[in-house]
Amino acid sequence: MSLAYYYALLREKEHQLQRLQICNSQLQAHQQEFIEYEKKITQPPLTSSTWQGMLANKFDQTRTEQMLTKYHELDGQQFSSVYTVFGDKMKSLQDEIIAIKEIIKRLEAELAAERKKSK
Repeated sequence: MSLAYYYALLREKEHQLQRLQICNSQLQAHQQEFIEYEKKITQPPLTSSTWQGMLANKFDQTRTEQMLTKYHELDGQQFSSVYTVFGDKMKSLQDEIIAIKEIIKRLEAELAAERKKSK
């Protein structure tokens, strides 16, 4: 393969890494916003002046036991899984970039040696 091919490949991999890093940062910002909305799940609090009785108790129990549990699952496990995938892909891209740079370095050295021979 030509040197131009590897330069183009390097630019593409660096661009992919940059996009993934930006996406990771944006996801972290959205996760922070998501965390801030957690308190909305249990609002408004149910009191004797807002809503009471068996249905109110069942609704409140559903909010705290099911909705809040799922919310924490989403915040904990699912975000964590996505960050793991991002981290693995970023590491893979960084390894590819290093390998491509080494190939470019070797090809440039070979080209320089050929030029030196032909002089």
